[in-house]
Amino acid sequence: MTEAPTRPQRVAAIDVARAVAIIGVAANHSIDGMLNAGLIGADHPLEAVNSALYLFRMPALAFLLGLFVPRAVTRRGAAGYVRERATLMLWLYLLWYLVQSLAELATNEVKNVPREPGAIWRVWEPFAHLWFLPFLIVTSVVLAVLRPWQGPARRLLGGGGLVLASLLTWGWNPTLFGLTGLSLLAFAAAGSMVGLARLGTWMQGPVRAWTAVGLLAAASLGLLLQADVAPSTLPAEVGLVERALSLGAAVAGTIALLAVSVLLARVPPLRDLLAAIGRRTLPIYLAHVLVVAGVRIVLVQLGVDQPYAIAAVAVVAGVGIPFAVATFTAGRPWANWLFDLPLALRPRTRGPAAVDPSSARRLSAEQDRAPSRPTGRDGARR
Repeated sequence: MTEAPTRPQRVAAIDVARAVAIIGVAANHSIDGMLNAGLIGADHPLEAVNSALYLFRMPALAFLLGLFVPRAVTRRGAAGYVRERATLMLWLYLLWYLVQSLAELATNEVKNVPREPGAIWRVWEPFAHLWFLPFLIVTSVVLAVLRPWQGPARRLLGGGGLVLASLLTWGWNPTLFGLTGLSLLAFAAAGSMVGLARLGTWMQGPVRAWTAVGLLAAASLGLLLQADVAPSTLPAEVGLVERALSLGAAVAGTIALLAVSVLLARVPPLRDLLAAIGRRTLPIYLAHVLVVAGVRIVLVQLGVDQPYAIAAVAVVAGVGIPFAVATFTAGRPWANWLFDLPLALRPRTRGPAAVDPSSARRLSAEQDRAPSRPTGRDGARR
């Protein structure tokens, strides 16, 4: 599959969508932390927003991730793509498992949910938001093998099979490396079938049309929220009908997120800021939980207990600080191993046309990565 040349507006709109999704993830974890700390109750308006976000922000991230898979597989080959993704995600998983574990053990006295010291050795049990990295490995393998974007037969068998698998695994999230979030595979497959060029063209469509689509999707999500729906990435016992309704709610929320992103991308100052954030979703996803939890703890210690103020500061810091760190470390081999492979683990580029590996990696990584599950609800301990 050959992608059409990328237009600046197209890339910006898609990156804005990634930014909106990752901001939603940070908001989820901020609200979860306040709920677990007793700062808000289950009937607080922020918790209603939290429940809605849980239904679609990870499906949206999986869909946006899938957009870039066909191009990556075409460029690197199926084996090369899987090898690169698996190596990167395994490195980041082990690194951030250690970072997150040590940070939580050091702050057990002020955390909502203390972490057992012996748990640091059980690396096969993802905790907090780190389950998403093994999911990305599984996704790269499944999509590289099925290639649901290639032809009607693969779309029907591969895409249709993953939708069925999504329904069967909705709410089934054992704490075991690679088995959490399998219901999101259908969204990644859908993204790969839509493709980067096609969605980019759609997102440059008329504002009125996207406004109408967004309102319809938001209304559908609102109606489905009245039913017994459950997020895909939380352990839940739900029947087939509830799973189907939950899947529909996730689809509606994803479409609404895309519509909002289209509107935001038409405002130049916001577009530029959000697009920059969207190109750093993986670092933000990795580091935001520590920042969000730390901000809440510090603010409470300072006597700030207003939920909206805590949420606002935590989300801004949870996105802004990792973004700043990732921007600083990019291109600095002594520091960029926090969010990228160390030089020793990177594949060597050979041949007369070879380019600097770190430069090439940054260019492709900005569009080939997606992040996210973090929070108290899906396992994050704050």
